Amino acid sequence: MRRRTIELCVGLGLLLGPLGYALTLEPEVVEVVEVVEMVEMVEVAPAPVPAAERVTPTVEPEPEPGVELKPESEPEPESAEIAPMTQAFTPLPFAFVTKAGLLLSTDAQPSWGKGRLRAHRGPGEFRAAKRADAAAIPEALWAQRGRTFDLYDAEGKVCTARLGELSILAQHDGPSLFDLYHGSMEDYDEDEYETFDRQDHPPAEIRAKVWAHASTPDYESAWLVAEVVGDGSCQGALWARDSALPPPALLQPRDEPSQLSARRLAAHDASPELAAMKTAYDQWRTELGAPEGTHYEPWETLAREHPATVRTWHDERGAAVLTELRFGKPSEYCSSDPATMLTSLDRVVDGRFEATEHAIDPIAVFDADLDGQYELLYRNADDGEVADLVSETLAQRWDVDEVFYCPC
Repeated sequence: MRRRTIELCVGLGLLLGPLGYALTLEPEVVEVVEVVEMVEMVEVAPAPVPAAERVTPTVEPEPEPGVELKPESEPEPESAEIAPMTQAFTPLPFAFVTKAGLLLSTDAQPSWGKGRLRAHRGPGEFRAAKRADAAAIPEALWAQRGRTFDLYDAEGKVCTARLGELSILAQHDGPSLFDLYHGSMEDYDEDEYETFDRQDHPPAEIRAKVWAHASTPDYESAWLVAEVVGDGSCQGALWARDSALPPPALLQPRDEPSQLSARRLAAHDASPELAAMKTAYDQWRTELGAPEGTHYEPWETLAREHPATVRTWHDERGAAVLTELRFGKPSEYCSSDPATMLTSLDRVVDGRFEATEHAIDPIAVFDADLDGQYELLYRNADDGEVADLVSETLAQRWDVDEVFYCPC
């Protein structure tokens, strides 16, 4: 009996021993939960900023006189690969090409840029740029990176190129930096204003002033430009369109006399506008009297020395689409002389001439979006750095901020 009791105790010990030991251990589930909670409660120190993103107040080396830094002078962390297509993406039927690159927007915000200020090519005399920030730029604009564009000059296509990195560009075209430093010349002597540009201002300081001016609430405007990655054949390009789109319809100018131009000249000679201009000019000379009136040539002399001329624009089939007429000479600046110049740009519709409100002398005419409405591209050197695209559907314009004081 005693032996059985001992055997029973030993057996129970063997069975219950491991269980008792296990009960002395902390539950594994509780251990895991406590670790998770500790991780959540611990305040994690900020991760160190990578060197590529850390902004340090370094002194930027200035370019040598006459040397322009390229936009890609600051390394880009992202490659300019084609962005994935999104619902917001639309291939561009038209974009200006400037000294700064392909112009994606004239309404960019300086806050779209990041990194240090740098030099950049551009039409403005004074310029400052930053690398574009992918997190700040609208998706539809950022998606243009890496896309292929066909580039055109006044005569037609000159090359196909890829869009590289994007930059935010601020510009000021003077004629003096005085306004950037002092705001206005009203409280300063004119000589002080004229000599201001000859003072010594480091390029980095000027860039900071240009960027600060572009960032003011009343102005707050900059350009979003894309680097054009192509060969030398792209030189002289004026505009571009996405290569994925069908080719545009281009018009070509002709200055040779034709039956059409002869009919346009005859319509001009019989026009009431020409008759009214002649009457006003003759009356003005008469009212001046002698000797002032004799300083101006008679109408007949003016008309002979500045006769009417006609240029026609033809489509790829050779059909005339537009005519330009120019007569007389422009009035001098700050002059009260009567008008002595007539111009007109007309559509040719079933052999008739239908007047438009557009100016003459476009440097190129084309239908970029193939909607049947022709776009007219203008570059007027007399108005400084400015370009206009005129049409019913794609009207666009770029210019550079300029302060001009009329000498009159």
